[in-house]
Order: sequence, then structure tokens, then C-alpha cells
Amino acid sequence: MTGPLAGVAVSLVLLASASGQAARPRALAAALRAHRVLPRAAAAPVAAAVIATEALAGAVGAVALLLWLDGPLRASCGAAAVLLAAYALYAAHVSRTRQGVPCGCAGDGTPMTGWVAARAAALSLLALAGALLGLPAEATAYELSITVTAGPAFAVLLWTLPRAMRTERRTAG
Repeated sequence: MTGPLAGVAVSLVLLASASGQAARPRALAAALRAHRVLPRAAAAPVAAAVIATEALAGAVGAVALLLWLDGPLRASCGAAAVLLAAYALYAAHVSRTRQGVPCGCAGDGTPMTGWVAARAAALSLLALAGALLGLPAEATAYELSITVTAGPAFAVLLWTLPRAMRTERRTAG
């Protein structure tokens, strides 16, 4: 049941991210400009492409799970694995070269840290498992209940990882 579990977790994270980006449409482009990796003029088009890719992969994965379609789930997870691996590499680079810049993740103000890269890497591996293993021909009610429970739990844990691992330093005043 690893394939469906991966599909649920990855699809939920991608859809939540795309939803957050839609709520704050300029946040990712602003973060990309702050990272100073891409030319400033490329920030908005790259941000739009990234958001569209997240939304498409997440939606295809969710529909494939609901209709129990193996091929589309594998394709969605494969695309997500590549996208998330690129995120992991990019986040690792930015977190080493730029301090205090926003991640741009889901339109929120999470700072770019190594934990953002770790989250993307973990999600990429999970998506890869979904792409390789796909959906079983048949699943028992018990297996489905585990998937429906554990998939969202994994999504929430991975979603909150960078904020949970952030240590704030407070000065005595």
C-alpha cells in the first residue's frame, strides 16, 4: 500500500502548496527574486510555471486516487518526484548561499533553510515510491483505511517540518 499512501501524501502537499500560492500570488516570485539565483525578469514566469506544475500534478494524483487509476497516479508521482527533487537541490543551494530569505513555499513566510530542502527530498522519495509501486489491483477496506489515515498524516508532518525545526533565538532584554 506504499503507492497509494505516497499518492495521497504527495497530492495533498502539492494541492495545499498550489492553494497557498493562489492565495498569495506574488509571494513565490518575490522569494525567487530574493534568492538571486534567476534573472529578476524570469522570477514571475518561473513562479507561474512552478505553481501550475504543482497544481496539475496534485490534481492528477488526487483524481487518479479517487478513480483508482494506476497509470495516471504513476505519472503524477513521477512528475512530482522530479519537481520535488529539483526543489530539494535548489533549496539546498539557496539555504547555503543566502541567509534570511523567504522560501516562497505555499506563499507563506517560511525562511529558506536546510529543512526546506530536507522536506522536498523526503517528498521526492515518497513520490518516487508512488511512481514505482503504483496502485495495487485490489485493496482491502483495512488497507484503504490505513492509506486514508496515514497519507494525510504524512502530508501534515512533512508540510510542517521546516517550521517545526526552526529555532528562534531570543535575546535577554
